[in-house]
Amino acid sequence: MPDTTSTSSPNSCRPCSSGGRTPRAGRPRLVCPAHLPGVCLVMADRHPPEQPRHAHDSLTVGLVTNGTRSISTAEGHTQVALGEVFSLPQGLAHSCTACGPCAYLAFSFTEASLPLGFPTRLPLRIADAGLAACLAELAACCERAAGALEIQSMLAEVLERLADHGVETPCATRPDREEMTRAVATAREIIEKEDGQGVGLEELAQSCGVDAYALHRAFTRLVGLPPHAFQTHARLRRAKRQLREGMAPAEAAIEAGFCDQSHLNRHFARVVGLTPAQYARAYARRKCPPL
Repeated sequence: MPDTTSTSSPNSCRPCSSGGRTPRAGRPRLVCPAHLPGVCLVMADRHPPEQPRHAHDSLTVGLVTNGTRSISTAEGHTQVALGEVFSLPQGLAHSCTACGPCAYLAFSFTEASLPLGFPTRLPLRIADAGLAACLAELAACCERAAGALEIQSMLAEVLERLADHGVETPCATRPDREEMTRAVATAREIIEKEDGQGVGLEELAQSCGVDAYALHRAFTRLVGLPPHAFQTHARLRRAKRQLREGMAPAEAAIEAGFCDQSHLNRHFARVVGLTPAQYARAYARRKCPPL
């Protein structure tokens, strides 16, 4: 192996100890989201083991959620701290060591799950708070089995932010602006008219005749909200109308497309500032105009 250079102090990553004993490694959890084919999530929320030199079969992008993770490649050692992102391309031989107590989450992306024109090279360490927040939110969506449009939109946002850090990007044909404007208008109509069963980003893009990631970018730019957030607001409008007509909150939640009443309650209180029950009572007394 060639001589390596370190990006950090050689003494900053000693084996951790607790009374002379190495902390027991927690068993990582694996999540394979049903709505994200080709994407897997691994979460290690306790002291992970040292990993000998190995390589992944697909692009791996992770977030350090506690402590510091040291990654060694043929080019040297890189320490990835709390809140920082790491990326490992397919086939890159590397080893990992935890610098004391450490936790992380990591996504693997097959080539088929990446958009056309995605960068072929990314930095190993990425300090980007916005990207880190999106990765954490995507992991939360995977854990709670979020709806297709929400989880696919979050993936699109993660990949768009990742692409901004690309070292080199292959040439890709840009979609026609007028075509994308029409596609966004069609997507809005589909979301507003959905019957509560939900629609995924891929399905939405197919109905509009465009690429899913291009649709996500154009929709966010033209509407001001990503598709899944627009879907939530459309569902809230339906729920408010049903509540004003006297429907019970639990029934209104399902009819509007929410998973259950608690799902409706969370979004309703955040956007409207009232619980669905408070909103319904106010209209039952005829005290206020529609909000």
